[in-house]
Amino acid sequence: MNKLEIIPLGGIGEFGMNCMGIRFGDEMIIVDAGMGFPEETPYGVDISIPNFDFLDDYADDLTALILTHGHEDHIGALPYFLKKFNLPVYASRFTLALAEKRLSEHKMLDDVLLHRVEANDVSEIGSFKIEYIHASHSLVDCFSLAIRTPVGTLIHTGDYKIDETPVIGKPYDLKTLKKYGDEGVLMLLADSTNATVAGRTPSERAVIPAFEEIFADAEGRIIVSTFASSLHRLQVVLDIAHAFDRRVCVLGRSMQKNFEIASDLGLLDIPHNTLIELGESRSLDDDQIVYLVTGSQGESRAALWNMASGRYKGLGIEKGDTVILSARIIPGNDRAISRLIGEIYKHGGNIIEEKRRLIHVSGHASQEDIKIMTETVRPKFVVPIHGEYRMLFRHKEFIKNHVEGYTDENIILIENGDVLELDGNAARIVAHNDIGKSFIDEAHLGEIDYEIIRERKKLGFSGLITMVVAVDRETKKLKSEPQITVQGVAGINPLNGLLQNARQSIAEIITETKRDKYQDKNFMAETLRVHLKRMIQQETGTKPVIVSTVVEV
Repeated sequence: MNKLEIIPLGGIGEFGMNCMGIRFGDEMIIVDAGMGFPEETPYGVDISIPNFDFLDDYADDLTALILTHGHEDHIGALPYFLKKFNLPVYASRFTLALAEKRLSEHKMLDDVLLHRVEANDVSEIGSFKIEYIHASHSLVDCFSLAIRTPVGTLIHTGDYKIDETPVIGKPYDLKTLKKYGDEGVLMLLADSTNATVAGRTPSERAVIPAFEEIFADAEGRIIVSTFASSLHRLQVVLDIAHAFDRRVCVLGRSMQKNFEIASDLGLLDIPHNTLIELGESRSLDDDQIVYLVTGSQGESRAALWNMASGRYKGLGIEKGDTVILSARIIPGNDRAISRLIGEIYKHGGNIIEEKRRLIHVSGHASQEDIKIMTETVRPKFVVPIHGEYRMLFRHKEFIKNHVEGYTDENIILIENGDVLELDGNAARIVAHNDIGKSFIDEAHLGEIDYEIIRERKKLGFSGLITMVVAVDRETKKLKSEPQITVQGVAGINPLNGLLQNARQSIAEIITETKRDKYQDKNFMAETLRVHLKRMIQQETGTKPVIVSTVVEV
């Protein structure tokens, strides 16, 4: 059957968990295996990943995993994917270095075949011929993908922006994209993260003037927090610190890890005698030091939060400090960041964030970048990916209204689990699968069953009731009054008599029920639990978790 299938497992209609299957015949490649940050975080969930069980039916078809770049929303699920499907992995040198760190944490590095590829390399994987196109983004060593198939050529942008003057590396390789556009492209799968933002996304160099002004004005210590993966921004801080005769101290596990990797690969140009250890930094005057730290999203375990609360190895925020939050707010982190800012102000620090100065630029294509991409590639079909549904929709509307030749028929909105089928002339959604998510406890590097999450939610919202009933082993009659303990259940208190009524009701059921019915104590415990549940719900309107135990004595 001469048809191609596009099957997104994550990253459509949401931030993060980017993962897509591309299938022809009995061969399927996977592009990216990313993680997300779920709403379930308060219930012991650190990250979410696509539920890769969906791919079990395609296990014999899977041939390779291609990584576009090293951000966690594109590689964070890598170990969990490879535990199920041990495929060869193709990625750039920096992406592979980050991937190797993750695989080492899971003790999997020796078991995985990793292929390092560079811009304009071509990998032939079965029916697919993939060229890696250099892309500009907030990270380095990023790729867009040109995927030749028997049906036609796909361009998968990955995350990108059209940056003509990046701090590190070359500009976006529009020349290669145009070559494919001239030959004819069947479909463009394009980043939609900034599809609601007018104009062009500024270059990574655009932050330099504001940083120079801040460094010129600051009389005390400077503390810069940004994404540890934003090597362009790290280079800017290093260069400006050197120009203003300040030393740089790098704090936070992920920041130190990325610094080490980037330095080893020669991606960062570290001026001589600029870096300094924490111990040495304490002996410098305040106007001689810059701390480059993790925690721009208010993470409670990161360096900046612990500095703000005075718990980072004796180092805290002090009056006169200038704190630069050089990162966007990831949706869902607003409250944590607000709390962080409050703590910094409380200790006398001065906050500079992107709303006040141009100290952060996005790594994603805004509307005019999207137009440049579409007009360069000139695909027959456009599929917006990577973003919430409103972004996908605005991506579609912008192209319809601003790029000639595109209508509803050739701009296709898809969802996670859709099967988008293509031949040389048509593209249509032919099926939908409910893929769902898996939840990960990063402390133990293991998955948490969704039923456990549901139980934790229920405990959090409705509370817990435990009931212990002691009965005679032979007669099944009560040996003592039922013991009922309540934790966090609204509508129950010592004054309203509900607990005593519940004890009496349970006792009456046991007394009035024939002995033969309760030969199985587990059956007895469940019967009593259901009775108590109905009583509590009727009296209070709540549905707490009820744990019922029968003890035979």
